[in-house]
Amino acid sequence: MHLISTHRSFGAFLVLLVSAILLSTWSHGPAARLPKRQDTTEDTLLKNPTAADFIQSVGVHDYQHNLSKTHDSPILEKRARTLTYDAAVCKGRELYNKVILRAFNGQGTGARDYGENDINNGWTKEPLTRLIPSGMDEAFKFIGKNVFPDIGERIPTFEETKLINLVQDKDFTNSAGKKQKAIPMQNNLIPHYEAYYLPSYHALISTDSRSPKYQLRDADLSPAALNARVPPLNCQSDVIWSLYKSLAPFPADLRFIARDSIINDDTRGIMNDIFLSLPARAPLVWPGVSFSIDSDEAKALLATPNGLATAYILADRVAVLGTRRLSVRIWASYPDSWNEGYRMLWDMEPGFVGPRPSGPPSLTLPDFEPITLTERGVEGRVEMQMTGVAGPVET
Repeated sequence: MHLISTHRSFGAFLVLLVSAILLSTWSHGPAARLPKRQDTTEDTLLKNPTAADFIQSVGVHDYQHNLSKTHDSPILEKRARTLTYDAAVCKGRELYNKVILRAFNGQGTGARDYGENDINNGWTKEPLTRLIPSGMDEAFKFIGKNVFPDIGERIPTFEETKLINLVQDKDFTNSAGKKQKAIPMQNNLIPHYEAYYLPSYHALISTDSRSPKYQLRDADLSPAALNARVPPLNCQSDVIWSLYKSLAPFPADLRFIARDSIINDDTRGIMNDIFLSLPARAPLVWPGVSFSIDSDEAKALLATPNGLATAYILADRVAVLGTRRLSVRIWASYPDSWNEGYRMLWDMEPGFVGPRPSGPPSLTLPDFEPITLTERGVEGRVEMQMTGVAGPVET
């Protein structure tokens, strides 16, 4: 009898132990079961990261790899994205077909042209002295060698680089002619637009931005009240175009718009979707992968917060820039690619209208044919109708 009781107690202990293990597994949810990076040493990450490394380290595109703790103990965090890939493709189609192509065909957006008085209305220009971000070095060496041979394969010099941080730190007069106080600081941040302007490379690099409307996102203002509370010059596309125009001898020559250190959750989410759709051998470091505007991938990227400025510059400034052939290249850098290493380069090739299926000759690098999300059979992927899809709004 004592032996049977002992066996029953031991059996009960095993049941409790197994239950505890299962409960622990379930309580951690999907993030606990995502595949982990096999080797997190910086040396390994810098060798030749590919899409296979990305899939191995991230596993699910809705998660980010946060290396802010230590390289030895990365953690996975749910991304706070609100823009799905399907919605981005639909919005990108609307933006390209109903805004850009209409502008190319003479139906302009009627956007106002901003000048030096607008730049000085509530804003302060803070000139800074830095070379371009190191993650952009290979891109600009390529541009110098292949697009502008007179420059050669090198990175821009200090003399060729104009780095300006435009800060909204002064009172201003709004579009209705009424005086307004400077937008207050929030979390030690104020509205600003930091960008590198490189006229000799016909390019600019946007590195850090916080729009006035984003700063006021929690103020519970109506659209009319919000517009009255910001300076007339407040959208990124208008800001970077106005500053480039003021610095470049020939503003119509602007061709490349780059985005460095992309941290926006929606943009990174769309880039993750694309990275995860690539063949395992595809590189994530430069040259990364490129897409002509006829592709769903390019249209999805155009509709992201980091692609909208390019779209609106093309549409709003068509009288100066003329018609262009648009393509985009994206890549990521190790070991910071899971934090701020996502990068994007838009090429606005002059002289054409509509897509060029083979891609622009200026960026003919060894490419890997992408596998679209539809071909991969991603769960829930459907083609959405254009009717009723709201277009993106730049803030």
